[in-house]
Amino acid sequence: MQHTETIPVPPLSWVAFPLPEQAVRDLEDVTRVSASLFPRNLPQIGGLACAAVCKEARQAGGDYYDFFDRGPHRVGFAIGDVSGKGIASAIVRATLQAGLRTLSTAGWSDLGQTLSVVNRLLFESTPEEMYATLFLADYDERSRRLQYVNCGHPAPIVYGRNGISRLESNATVVGLFDNWECSITEVRLAPGDTVMLYTDGASEAMNDSGEQFGEDRLIELLQKNTQLPLPAILQKCVDQVRGFGRDCERDDLTLVALRCLACRFQATETSYQ
Repeated sequence: MQHTETIPVPPLSWVAFPLPEQAVRDLEDVTRVSASLFPRNLPQIGGLACAAVCKEARQAGGDYYDFFDRGPHRVGFAIGDVSGKGIASAIVRATLQAGLRTLSTAGWSDLGQTLSVVNRLLFESTPEEMYATLFLADYDERSRRLQYVNCGHPAPIVYGRNGISRLESNATVVGLFDNWECSITEVRLAPGDTVMLYTDGASEAMNDSGEQFGEDRLIELLQKNTQLPLPAILQKCVDQVRGFGRDCERDDLTLVALRCLACRFQATETSYQ
């Protein structure tokens, strides 16, 4: 009689297959190139302090932030989040970044026209199910006026002597629809106002009980630490979000902080030229 022995085999999800050496090198290249797409230097204008951080959950992801030189006394900035995860999102993010930087370098400063071109670029050159939320703004330190378009992105938080306000969405996401329109909103900051921009990797980070970190915790953190330098505020945000639960490192996390500073330019009613 033949003896049969059953050998236990672990579930496939338990088995780790090493990647081929070439695939490992390719992923390392993706990580290196992805990191290089973020700005190497922050803008230097007297009326605005800036800080930013991006923690990618994988080798590359869809979170995005950037700053744009608008000439003396002005700066543009953006934060965005491409749908999906991983390398596919990173490729679309690179398209988004290249489009915005190219237009900025060519002298395009009109937010509506810029975003109309970017929407067309993404709509025609990316998979039909992919899109990006995006917040794009221009700031003039002389008048302390901030013009922005929020394309379905989590509303940035403004905290200062007048309390809390939000820079709410005034346009739909970019890249999903052929016919796309937006409105431009203008606000004036006061010296000491701090603006916190973030991706949903912060607000939607989830703990083991299924509870999200939420906007309220971001606001509380900003209120308690507003006297700190901006990089320290961002580090506290990263630490608290990442420590919120085991699942909080599964999504990219991007934060940008801006602080309006008193400068020698007298605020006037002059609008953007």
